[in-house]
Amino acid sequence: MTGKATERGPFDLPWPGLLGLGVFLLTLWAQPGALVGVFYDDGIYVTGAKALAEGQGYRNIHLPGAPPMVHYPVLYPAMLSLLWRLWPAFPANVTLFALGDAAALGAAAWIMAVHGRRIPVPAPGRYLALALGFMAFPLLALVGVRFAEPLFLVLVAGAVALADRESADPKPFLAAGALAGLAALSRTIGICAVAAIPLALWLRGRRRSALLALAAAVVVLTPWVIWVALRAGDIDPRLTNYTAYGQVVGQTGPGPLLQGLLTLRALWPLPELVLPRMEPWGFWPLAVAIMGLTAWGAGGSLSRAPALVATLACYLLISTIWPFTPHRFVWIIVPWLGLWLAVGLLALWRLGRAARSAAVALTLVMAAGYLPRQALSLGERRFARPAQRMSQSLGVLAASAGAELPADAVIASEDEALLYLYAGRRSVPSHLFRWQGIGTAPLSPEETIRYWCDAGVTHLALTGPGGPVGAIAAELAQRSDTVVTPLFRITNGPGLYRFRCPG
Repeated sequence: MTGKATERGPFDLPWPGLLGLGVFLLTLWAQPGALVGVFYDDGIYVTGAKALAEGQGYRNIHLPGAPPMVHYPVLYPAMLSLLWRLWPAFPANVTLFALGDAAALGAAAWIMAVHGRRIPVPAPGRYLALALGFMAFPLLALVGVRFAEPLFLVLVAGAVALADRESADPKPFLAAGALAGLAALSRTIGICAVAAIPLALWLRGRRRSALLALAAAVVVLTPWVIWVALRAGDIDPRLTNYTAYGQVVGQTGPGPLLQGLLTLRALWPLPELVLPRMEPWGFWPLAVAIMGLTAWGAGGSLSRAPALVATLACYLLISTIWPFTPHRFVWIIVPWLGLWLAVGLLALWRLGRAARSAAVALTLVMAAGYLPRQALSLGERRFARPAQRMSQSLGVLAASAGAELPADAVIASEDEALLYLYAGRRSVPSHLFRWQGIGTAPLSPEETIRYWCDAGVTHLALTGPGGPVGAIAAELAQRSDTVVTPLFRITNGPGLYRFRCPG
């Protein structure tokens, strides 16, 4: 049931290509029309693309002094920079960026459907699982902004599909290693493919192929590793979001590792997505059953798709021990998790009458949880609302800053890259923090103000009155020495202030 012949019949169609085309069109439809930068990382990716397109190097050109980028891998901004050169008019060229992301996600869906023929699920169930996964509303919210996930997914999908081939030719395995290295250049967690693909090949007895794949990945990654090693010290250590990942690990300590291994927190987003809202006594057993069936499906796919299983196992392991909330990491691989869940349900079905009843009951419960929320989100475009809502207040700030502030102004803002892109003013983060386990702790108001002064901040932008930055601004506004002077404020909304370092 894994070859093309099993899908022949009166309704024989190029289903992988149709799935890819459908995902491409769905992704274009899902674009929220929001400002670039509302989800933070998307703004930094695009400023990196602008820097590369304009010949300024891979630098944070929105920050004073334009320090080098070492936190965000270079490949996705490099792809956007090529599109920027084709259409250098921002923000009009965001349409072209969205087209590129949609094409990458559609290509990923096509590759995953072709490779999915190796997964032991009949074709109708396989395509249904993949389609439902790509339609998941958290995934649509993710691919509606300029994140590296679509590029990452197509690279990983291509890498594992090549690595799982039965071929005596070394070229597919060299290509698999190269694609794995490129995946790590799009998102750092792509290092999973770099490690897992050679391991899977080695355990299959393909040792020469494993070494070739590893060598290709290392060749691709080495320039970036050297760049980070040479330039990481150029970043102000107070800018945690911009430092190399080594500093993040140094701040968190072993807490996230231990807590992640105890809670397996990267496995919970899937049950949260598909189960109805219910009391904990009902949710936890069903969630454990879903995770168990998904793991069972992964085990059932191991013999036919070892590179895929090894790569996603590594991916989930890193996601669960990393301090960041794992949900964003999980949403982009939901189609694969849906496939494994389908394999697990099919295996349960084959155990006998009682097991069939359990499989049907669990499927109905998941349908009752997933489909109504999915219908509401897609029907009313709820998945697009967060980006659109944040764009309203940030759009007011950007328009005001661009019209009223001098060209040499430096703004401290919660979305510094967005203000640079739309207002043309240098901007720095207003909220500074350090990692503490899986959470963060803001720097003290004194440390924050000291950084603002060191960075030459002249203005302060707030999206609302709350949070640590709002508290600092409110306290400074009460002083008699005009450290902070309001330029405009909207009740419970954005505000723009002139800032002067305390004497």
